[in-house]
Amino acid sequence: MGTADAEGHSARRVLHVLVGHGLPTYFLNAVRSIRATAPDDHLFIVDNASPDVELRSSLAEIAAEDDQVAVLLRTANDVQRNAKVGSLYTAYQHAFEHATSRGYSFVHLLQGDFQMLWWDDDVVARAVELFESHPRCVNIQTLLMSKDKMLTDELVESTTSGVAKLRTYGLTDTGLYHLGRWQALGLSFDENEQAHARRYLDDGLEVLCHPWPTDAPIPWPAVIRRGIRQGREVTTRHSYLLEPLTPDQVKQIKDSTAKTWLEDVCIPWGWLCLTPMWVTGLDSVGYWVLRYRDARAHGLSRILPRLEIRGITPRRSVWYRRHPLRPSLFRLFIMVPARGLGRRLVYPIITRVNAYSRNR
Repeated sequence: MGTADAEGHSARRVLHVLVGHGLPTYFLNAVRSIRATAPDDHLFIVDNASPDVELRSSLAEIAAEDDQVAVLLRTANDVQRNAKVGSLYTAYQHAFEHATSRGYSFVHLLQGDFQMLWWDDDVVARAVELFESHPRCVNIQTLLMSKDKMLTDELVESTTSGVAKLRTYGLTDTGLYHLGRWQALGLSFDENEQAHARRYLDDGLEVLCHPWPTDAPIPWPAVIRRGIRQGREVTTRHSYLLEPLTPDQVKQIKDSTAKTWLEDVCIPWGWLCLTPMWVTGLDSVGYWVLRYRDARAHGLSRILPRLEIRGITPRRSVWYRRHPLRPSLFRLFIMVPARGLGRRLVYPIITRVNAYSRNR
């Protein structure tokens, strides 16, 4: 990675950055995956004030024992700034300052509930080509997306054949960032994702999707909302939560002219989950909206999710009972639809009451 690119960078140095808060099973899984798939690269870990003392101790020990790893243990996570992610973007700012001050060319940013499935120099080389042909791109998405994205209008074709871009984003929260352009344009994160996504889209920036994505979000995750954990972390007896990709699978991704989706390569290792996959909290009926769209487009057989079992080795007729299942079927099939129905019924009543009170 020592060759010069067209914009004068003397070295294509990548800093992998991992930012997380709590959820120690996910967080440590992400650390292990990055070190295993990119053992020659540097990793900067930012713990955004996790309440788990053992997690913070484990992260500090990893950094002490590995010269390629540095860690920042933040002491404050202000959920008043953003109820969903707290002071995540302040943590990002520290990471970008760390990378800039040490002369890295690119930041590869992941969150604590991701797993890096593979990585090699070709990922960066292809990204450099895309950056050079798209001068208004600072951020290339490296995340594997669910096939449900095909049911939305979020992905559109870029000016490079076979490379998609995000229709409503000028900057996202993860992926590969061009630090030279970041500094030259004076970019910064706002307090919520949609704010900086829209601001930089209006400024003419674009976010491309890497044709060879490397990062998988843990499907059906537990999440932190307003500083409180919702759901349970999945557990497994295997080395990772998701099966790492084999060299043959990586070659297939590089050779394919079709987009690689999350469900194509994301295999829960020793546990079960529903597919198409959902990669955030079960706090809305969004998943069922997509199932409805899928059924309208492809028939009623698509109205219900299916079971992903490739990571399970059956040994008995009741093998499936011995493995964790995500998500909670009660929450998905009962609580979420009931909550959505309740909102549809209650919100119009509240709106009318408020309007009546104002007009009195």
